[in-house]
Amino acid sequence: MALKKILHIIPTTDFGGITTMIADIWLNVNKSLYHFDFVSFNKGPYHDILLQQGSNIFYEKYITQQGPISYMWNIYRIIKQYGYDAIHDHTGYRAVFTMLAARLAGVSCRVLHSHTNVAEEWNNKIMLTLLKRLSVLNATKLVACSQKAGEFCFDKRAYDIVANPIDMQKIERLLPEEKKSLGESLGIQDGDLVVGHIGRFVPVKNHPFLIELAIKLKLQEIPFKLLLIGDGPLEQEIRLLVKEHNVEDYVRFLGQRADIIKLLQLMDKFILPSHFEGFGIVLLEAQICGTPAIVSSTLPREVDLDVGLLQYLDLEGDIESWLQAILNNDVKLDPQIISKSLKNKGLDAEEIATRLCALYT
Repeated sequence: MALKKILHIIPTTDFGGITTMIADIWLNVNKSLYHFDFVSFNKGPYHDILLQQGSNIFYEKYITQQGPISYMWNIYRIIKQYGYDAIHDHTGYRAVFTMLAARLAGVSCRVLHSHTNVAEEWNNKIMLTLLKRLSVLNATKLVACSQKAGEFCFDKRAYDIVANPIDMQKIERLLPEEKKSLGESLGIQDGDLVVGHIGRFVPVKNHPFLIELAIKLKLQEIPFKLLLIGDGPLEQEIRLLVKEHNVEDYVRFLGQRADIIKLLQLMDKFILPSHFEGFGIVLLEAQICGTPAIVSSTLPREVDLDVGLLQYLDLEGDIESWLQAILNNDVKLDPQIISKSLKNKGLDAEEIATRLCALYT
């Protein structure tokens, strides 16, 4: 079998669900059969990781900055220069111009991948509908990370579900002394309840809800630390909210971190009160680390390993139920049980890599 060259379009090489997913898959791909290159719009820490795997990375300005014609020409030129056998666009309904460029360049395999079930930034429903239909029309294969993500982007068209995997090879268990040292470096004291969240500071992640929980914990005089991992346009707004409610001593803004797996093991509870998630790969990471997670009921069920580590709660319900879930003690699970469930669910990176590469035939 001749080497197949695949060009992936990803939003960023920063930390995030899509980039983490594709990086984990790429680590498990048979590189004698497939080669992955990438087009992205923001440079981040995964840049060097992907380069180490032998990939080329092409950075483009946002389409809104350079215009669709310029963007299409650049994608067309890259395809022609490097001779790709398939295009795999992970930007969902925004993929129309990639699909058109690839079609004009003669690429017969054009994969459109939906990773979200809401277009929060789009108020123009007519334009959104048009973008989705044109993206689908110019794709040859449709893939979604969950049923909700597929229904949102593809309507009644047939599509495959390829769940976001996790690579077990990257899970390193923290020794007690390592956990203690990491905690001390973050100002965590003995007896503190450690609550954490990982996500960009954007409206969909619902950070104000996390601060409301912090205020409740403080009022109950519970010693705790809330770790907020990530960055984004609303960070300063959330910092002001923390200051306004005088919970600065309890909240830690950690920014972008490369040691997510270690930080998850430091947490007693992981909280994800998002208004929506296409899949929520960070919830897989939390479960693999054995960390109980409390998540909003709108999130996909495909991410649940069914080992009792996820609790779904309604954002519109009583916040006291979230508080009680945080304070509940949870039984620690044997990592082997979690690992077995991951494989049984078909969510390990090696299996997903095989399924994904089958799309390129």
